[in-house]
Amino acid sequence: MYIEFIATTIEDAILIEKSGADRIELVSSLTEGGLTPSHALIEAIVRSVNIPVNVMVRPHSQSFCYSQSDLDIMKNDIEMISTLGANGVVLGALNEKNEINQSYLEVLLKACDGLDVTFHRAIDDTPDPVRSAQMLAKYPEITTILTSGGHGDFPSRMKTILQMKNVCGDISLLVGSGLNKDNILSVSSELNTGYYHFGTAVRRNNSLIEGVQLEKAKEIVNMLKI
Repeated sequence: MYIEFIATTIEDAILIEKSGADRIELVSSLTEGGLTPSHALIEAIVRSVNIPVNVMVRPHSQSFCYSQSDLDIMKNDIEMISTLGANGVVLGALNEKNEINQSYLEVLLKACDGLDVTFHRAIDDTPDPVRSAQMLAKYPEITTILTSGGHGDFPSRMKTILQMKNVCGDISLLVGSGLNKDNILSVSSELNTGYYHFGTAVRRNNSLIEGVQLEKAKEIVNMLKI
C-alpha cells in the first residue's frame, strides 16, 4: 500500500512525513489544481523530510495544451528540480484535441533522467483515458499515472480505472480526486491498485487553502496500513 499526500508548504511536508505517508506531491496554487512551486520551497522541503518528494511541473492553469515557450519553461524547471534533490516530477501535456501530446512528452522525459515520473490527471481530460494509459505504457520513464478515471459518474470512473489497470503495463495507477476516509476502503477493495493520493481529505476543514491536519492524515494512513 502506497499513500501520497499533497503539500503546499514546508509545514505540510513535515506533517505528512509524521503521518506515516509514503510520498509527498509538492505543488503551489492548489486552488488552481496545482502549479510548479518555487525552487526555494522545493529545496527547503527536500532538506526537511526523508520521504520522497515529487514536484508538480505545470507552468499555468489555463489548460494542459502548452506553447513552445511553456515547454521550454517546463524543461528548465525539471532540470532545476533534479539538481535540488527531489525524487521525481509530476507532469503532463495535451494537444488541441485533448490527446496526449507525445512530441512534447518525449521532450520532457528526456529532461527527467534519474527522476521518478508521474503523468498527472491531464489523462482524465483525454477522450479515452484507457487508450491514453495504453499509450503511456510505451514509455519506461513513466512510473506512475495519477487518475480519477475520467470525469463521469463514480461507478463509470471505477470501471475505467480497472480497464486502465489492465493496459498500463508496469506503470502504477495512483488513484486520486475525491478520496476520503469514508470511501477509501471500498475504493481500495474494488480497485486494488495499492496506490492512493489525497488532497483536501487531510486538510483542515477539507479546504484547498488550509494546511494539513496531522490527525486526519494519520487516520487515513492507519486505515490503509492496518
